[in-house]
Amino acid sequence: MNHTLAAFLALISAATAFSQTLSNASLNGKYFFRHMMIVGNASGAISEMRTAYGAITFDGAGSYTWTGSQVIGPGLPGAFNGNGTYGVKSTGYVVMSNPQRSGADLNAGLGQGAVVASSTETSGVYDLFVAIQAPAGGQNNGSLSGDYDVSAIEFPGGTSGQRRNAAFHFTASGTGGAGTVIVTGKAADAGGRVTVTTAGNATYSITPDGSGTFAIPGSALLTGVRSLWISADGSLIVFGSSGSGGHDLWIGVRSFNGAANAASFKNLFFRAGLRYTDKAESYSGSSNSTGSGKLVSSLRVRQSEGVISFSGANPYALDAGGTGTLELGRFALGAGGNSFQTNGISTSDSNNYELSFAIRAAAPAGTGVFISPQGVVNAASFAPVGAPLSPGGFFTLFGSGLAASTTVAAALPFPSALGNVQVLVNNTAAPLYLTSPGQISALVPLNASGSSANIVVVNNGQRSNAVEIPLARTSPGIFTIPPAGTGPGALLHANFTLVSAASPARRGETVQLYLTGLGPVTPSIPDGAAAPASPLSIVNSDVKVYVGGRLAAVSFKGLAPGLAGLYQINFVIPATAQTGSAVPLAIETPEAFHDMADIAVSN
Repeated sequence: MNHTLAAFLALISAATAFSQTLSNASLNGKYFFRHMMIVGNASGAISEMRTAYGAITFDGAGSYTWTGSQVIGPGLPGAFNGNGTYGVKSTGYVVMSNPQRSGADLNAGLGQGAVVASSTETSGVYDLFVAIQAPAGGQNNGSLSGDYDVSAIEFPGGTSGQRRNAAFHFTASGTGGAGTVIVTGKAADAGGRVTVTTAGNATYSITPDGSGTFAIPGSALLTGVRSLWISADGSLIVFGSSGSGGHDLWIGVRSFNGAANAASFKNLFFRAGLRYTDKAESYSGSSNSTGSGKLVSSLRVRQSEGVISFSGANPYALDAGGTGTLELGRFALGAGGNSFQTNGISTSDSNNYELSFAIRAAAPAGTGVFISPQGVVNAASFAPVGAPLSPGGFFTLFGSGLAASTTVAAALPFPSALGNVQVLVNNTAAPLYLTSPGQISALVPLNASGSSANIVVVNNGQRSNAVEIPLARTSPGIFTIPPAGTGPGALLHANFTLVSAASPARRGETVQLYLTGLGPVTPSIPDGAAAPASPLSIVNSDVKVYVGGRLAAVSFKGLAPGLAGLYQINFVIPATAQTGSAVPLAIETPEAFHDMADIAVSN
C-alpha cells in the first residue's frame, strides 16, 4: 500500500521562486482604460451594450476615480465620471468595483503596467476591461515608433448582427505615419468568412498626455478614425471608437523583438477576454507558458448557464515574428514576452468572435517563512494561480524557509504536524504528506468551507505570510506521467498495468483514472486517513468524463481504497472515441471543467 501511495504522490513536483510583495500600494497612479460590457438576456444574447473609456486613477490605498465617456447602445458618448474601490491580493489578483454596473465587481489581475478584468461573478454581464499605465506627460508622435500587432473586436451600434473580428500589423514611423495596413478578419454580416483587405497610408497623432487618434482609410473591414491611448513605456496601445454606437476594443502590443520560437513564450500572465458566438461569454484568470508549446490556463468563465472554473492546456504555434495560432484563433506575443493578445480569427470556427489580452504577472516573494502567493496549486494539475482548491484535495505550495529539512509521512493517516511544521487552512491543521524548505504537499481539510481558503505555514512556531486561495466544492486535477499537469494521464488497465502509447486503452475497455479535487464523499473519512474498501467512499458530486469530446460511462467515482487524498474514476472508453496516442481527456463537475491531460486509445 505505501509503495503504491508513494508512486502516485511522487507525481508532485517543484516550481520556481518569486520577487516582490503585492498589496493595494502596488496599484497606484493614472491609467488609461476601456471597458466594453454586454448585458445579456437569459440565453446570453445582447440586450444592451455599454462602453466606457477615459482615465482612471488608483490611490494606492483601495480607492479609485475615473473621468471619461460612456456609450449606451446606439447613442452618442456622454460624460462619465465616478469613483470606486479595489483590493489587491498577494497573488496579484484584484477585486474591483465595476464602474458601469453598480453592485458588481470585476475579477481582475494586476500585471506589469496593466490591469485586465471581467465581471465573471455577475449573472448576465459579459465584459472586458483593460487599463494601461499612462505616461507622465510630454508625449508626441515620436512616442510611438516601431512595429505593433493589433487585435480588434467590434459590435457597431451595440448589436451582434454586424460584429467583427480583425487583426493587423503596422509600423509607426515616429512622425505620424503607419504605412500600409493589411487587415485580416471577418464580419457576421458578410457570412463570417475570413478575408484580407489592404488600406494604404494609415496615420496617427499623439497628444502630450498620451492619448490620440489612429486612422485607417479604405479598408472594407476596419475603416475610419479610432481614439487611442498609449502606455507609459509605449509597448501597449488601447484603441476604440469615440462616436455614436462605438462599441469596440482594439489592443496593440509592440511586436516581439528578435526571432521568436516556441521557447520565447515563457511567462505567467493575468488574462481576461470576451467571446461571442450565438451568445456571449467572458472570462478572467491566468495563463502560464513554460515555452514547451502548450499554454496552461486557469479561468473563471461566465456563461449564460452560470460560471465555472476552467483549467485547460492548449497547444500554440509561434512564427519568427511572434505571431501564431492559439486555441480557436490567432495570437501575437508582445515585446520581451511581457504581453499577448488573441482573437477569434480562424477558418475552422467562423462563428467565434473573441478578444483577450494578457499581461505578464508581477512576481511576489518575501523573507523568513514565506509562501509564494502564486505557488499554491492543485498537486495534480499544477494549474496556474486562480484555480481553486477543494475539501479533501491534494495541494502543493512552494516558497522558502518552509521547513528545516525534508520529511515524508511514514504511514497513514497523514499527520497534522510533520518535521515540526504545520499548514493551517482556515485555521485548521491540514494533513501533511511532505514538508521541505521549498515545498509542502498537503490535503485540504474535509471540513473546509466558504469561498476561499486562507493558508499559513507554521515552521517551528514561526508563522508565514497568509495566502488567500479560491475554494470550491470540486476542483479536479488529473495526475500525469511524467508529472507536469499536462500530457498522459495516470490511468491503469484492469490488470493494473499503465495505460500508455505502447499499451493504449481500447474502445469498450474499462480503465481506472487517478486524480484529486473531487470534493466531499459518502461515507466521509477522517482527514488524512486511508479510504475504506468496504463500504467505498463515493464522491457526492456529479462527475462526467470525456474522451476526445465523447461522454464516457462512469462505473465508479470515489476515493481510491487504501490510499489517502487520491480519487479514482473507473470509466468505459466510448465505442466512438477517437483513437491516437494523445486523445484529450476531460473531467466535468458542477463547478469546474478540467481539460489538461490525454489518453492513448486504440480500436
